[in-house]
Amino acid sequence: MNIEQEINVGIDTSKTQLDIYVRPVGDYFSVENNSQGIKEALKRIKAYQPTRIIIEATGRLELPLACAATKANLPIVVANALQVHKFAASTGKLAKTDQ
Repeated sequence: MNIEQEINVGIDTSKTQLDIYVRPVGDYFSVENNSQGIKEALKRIKAYQPTRIIIEATGRLELPLACAATKANLPIVVANALQVHKFAASTGKLAKTDQ
């Protein structure tokens, strides 16, 4: 697969909300971090046929979405935010991804 064709979805997790960004499409949206919001998010994400969905590990707040994505056969990756930040720093790329 060509890297330019990859669809990557990044999800920022909080107790009440999931902020979702689809790259390179540029679609940004938020849903509530509950079963209805997760269902809505996965339906919308699935339409993009993503290469991967990356959600930050945030003290288990990510688990309901990660489990639902796995059940829906979507390519979910739970990432340690500190390790991702350190990797970015090692490559000289530091950026805040929140909207």
